[in-house]
Amino acid sequence: MAWRFPPLNSLRAFEAAGRCKSFTLAAEELHVTPGAVSRQIKALEEKLGVSLFARNNREVRLTPDSKQYLDSLTEAFRRIDKSTSDLLDSRREKPLRIMCSMIVAARWLFPRLPRFLALHPNRHVSLTTALTPATSPIDTDVADLVIRLGTGDWPSHIRSHLLLPSEQIVVCSPKLLERGPPLRNVADLKSHTLLYSSLRPHAWPRWFETAGIKSADLSNSIAFETSALAYEAAVEGMGVALGEIALISEDVRKGRLIAPFKIFQPNPESFYLLYPKKIEAVPALKEFCVWILDEAAKNASEAKMFQDVA
Repeated sequence: MAWRFPPLNSLRAFEAAGRCKSFTLAAEELHVTPGAVSRQIKALEEKLGVSLFARNNREVRLTPDSKQYLDSLTEAFRRIDKSTSDLLDSRREKPLRIMCSMIVAARWLFPRLPRFLALHPNRHVSLTTALTPATSPIDTDVADLVIRLGTGDWPSHIRSHLLLPSEQIVVCSPKLLERGPPLRNVADLKSHTLLYSSLRPHAWPRWFETAGIKSADLSNSIAFETSALAYEAAVEGMGVALGEIALISEDVRKGRLIAPFKIFQPNPESFYLLYPKKIEAVPALKEFCVWILDEAAKNASEAKMFQDVA
């Protein structure tokens, strides 16, 4: 197809001058002189054989015929601009979208994420926290990769990696014991408030069963919306919580929490890294998975620390 295009520079000059209603403003937008704009428009008028502006001293006005031409050109330039932006956006690397619970983000991923960004400074990540259990393992509309508790029975289209085991231990703030009843043995827990997440209501019964107590008294307890809130309440000395060893080791190391007993509660769930198989070849995803699994391997020795501090 043979396109009947006047010179593009002339079209740009006319469109800018007509839209701005000024040769001077058009020149500023195009980074040229007003004289250059005037010459381009004159050349376009000669090419088309049509007067595009009615000139009167310093005032220029569109003619009735050129007004419709201007509207069509402006719309065409907008469409070209959008198509160009869409093309560049499709080639620009998008952030790797990660979703996990607030507690995993705040107490495990955040302290480690700067190391990934230092290793891969050109990679970008976007992190979203989920407050409630999802109805599916991963919602690809909002996340490329998910860290989630589960038993490992994921759908066939999901690639999974065991990230961290779920092992819980009793923790509390040192200031709780400074001002309150002691915690010398499991029976002393009846004198303290038990803190837990409403998303894991069976955590304390499981731990008490492991400790050899079949019917634990949970009447003196407080339920929180998430484990993150229960942990913060424990740090503030509101009571005693069950802490995930993988998530509270830093708090114990820095003395914000202590572990009074050496009774570990292994849970049937574990923390898994999940992503759709169809995107497993994405470079950013592969790099993040290699890095985070290495971080998890380093974390595997954290449980040994509790043998010393408990």
